[in-house]
Amino acid sequence: MSDTIRQKSTELLQHALGENERLAREIEQAIFDLNPQTDDAAYKNAIRSHVFNLKDPSNPSLKEKVLAGTIDPLWFAEMDANAMASLDRRQSNEILRRSSLLDSLDTEQAKPMKRDLDDPDGYHD
Repeated sequence: MSDTIRQKSTELLQHALGENERLAREIEQAIFDLNPQTDDAAYKNAIRSHVFNLKDPSNPSLKEKVLAGTIDPLWFAEMDANAMASLDRRQSNEILRRSSLLDSLDTEQAKPMKRDLDDPDGYHD
């Protein structure tokens, strides 16, 4: 089972890289070394994420850098989705993250406390 999953993963990477089998095998091996259980979600998610980002039309420079060797296969295998994302996608993700964080805060709780210099403790609600 493990060999079948690894072979399919290599094929997905190879297709995403434009049929570069050697590089696909190096990347798959590095991802496997980081996530040695192919039936575990971590391995499968890493493969999916790397394939998706290699194929992302809004981020062609990632694939170009991997193919050119500017990004080493071992380094590429260690990259998370944010590190692989284009600058625009990272900025968009950060905006969404901040917006979500602000939405989840209770606005009454988030207000700064008022300082009263006449109060011996210096602060009050």
